[in-house]
Amino acid sequence: MKSMTMTQKNSCETGFLERPRYFARQLLTPTEMTLEQTYFRDKLRRHNRLMHGWGVVCGAIVCIVPRADGTGPEPWKVKITPGYVLGPYGDEIVIDKTRIIDLRTPGATCTTGENPVEQIDPWCSQVWVERKPGPLYVAVKYREATCRPVRVQPNGCGCDDSQCEYSRIRDGYEFGVLDGCPDHDDKPPKIEDLIKGGNPACQDCPDSPWVVLAEVQMDADGSITAIDNCECRRIVVSTAPFWRGCENGKVVIDITQTKEVRQGDTNVTFAIPGPNIHPEAEVNFGGGIKIKSRSATATPLSVTFDVDETAPLGMHTLTVINPDDLVGIKRDAVKVLPKVATGPAPGPTVATPAPGPTVVTPAPGSTVATPVPGRPTAGTPVATNPTVVNQRVATGKKRGRKGGEK
Repeated sequence: MKSMTMTQKNSCETGFLERPRYFARQLLTPTEMTLEQTYFRDKLRRHNRLMHGWGVVCGAIVCIVPRADGTGPEPWKVKITPGYVLGPYGDEIVIDKTRIIDLRTPGATCTTGENPVEQIDPWCSQVWVERKPGPLYVAVKYREATCRPVRVQPNGCGCDDSQCEYSRIRDGYEFGVLDGCPDHDDKPPKIEDLIKGGNPACQDCPDSPWVVLAEVQMDADGSITAIDNCECRRIVVSTAPFWRGCENGKVVIDITQTKEVRQGDTNVTFAIPGPNIHPEAEVNFGGGIKIKSRSATATPLSVTFDVDETAPLGMHTLTVINPDDLVGIKRDAVKVLPKVATGPAPGPTVATPAPGPTVVTPAPGSTVATPVPGRPTAGTPVATNPTVVNQRVATGKKRGRKGGEK
């Protein structure tokens, strides 16, 4: 995909920003649409320049290029690793891949996602720049590039369909080889000076668009002798590498024995020992158990709860949630038992007398038998078998008839 580089206008030249105002039946042209993009882009540039400054944020290290045979570095050539840079005018410069440049050339223009293009004069063959003895400075600056050409509809009845326009603008950058450091006299401020002093003045826009990456020392034949990635390199302080961990620690509930309660119990006190339990922690025992109060100053944390009449039977899990969302869980902390049945007290037990002996009354006219030794007398319990009793009565009647006849 072919692209064409564009010269970036210095956004510091004007101090005002303007955006279009849209209204009904307005004729929109590319000018209005571009103006809206420029408005927001310039606001972002101004924010970056005044709030963050400019320089290298991360990466963009200049290194040697090893020879293929491993005998040493290639002469005249250096490579630049991927990195992120803020330009002096607030532009974002994203070096997306490792780039190799020749120090004998003016530099190379790169577009994000494409291979670098050396600045070659189209009318002449490759021309090397004569380098004077002394250090060279590898620098980078922001540059835009147009891409994706499309055909343009002809005006009126024209038949010319060969005209094309680029339909995209892609962020890019340009590497340059400088003979000197643009801001060699500038010294970084002391850290302690950043938090003291009077009212700060707004920073002016720099005169040069370049951000120096490294100083390169080499011999007359191009052999590289030293690369200094600190000399003339401006670094933007970023908080991205800094972070902290949570210092509160894990919530542990040190309960070794299950507490047994019954349905309907009230004002039950329950202590929750363990490290890192906040006095204002949220405590929950599950359905049917309602927390009434807590001791916010006692150690360990203690709560008072009531058990509903219809609370689910069995084990309940204790959940403790600190205000900082640290959670501690203890299974089988409370066991709910059935409620004890309460009714009227039972009355005294009345003993039922055992049944007495059966007394056989003789029929009228019958003779009472004289007790015979060895036989049971009256009052002695006898068998109550009806068949036996009837036989005895019948025998007595027969005997009575015989005595009367005599």
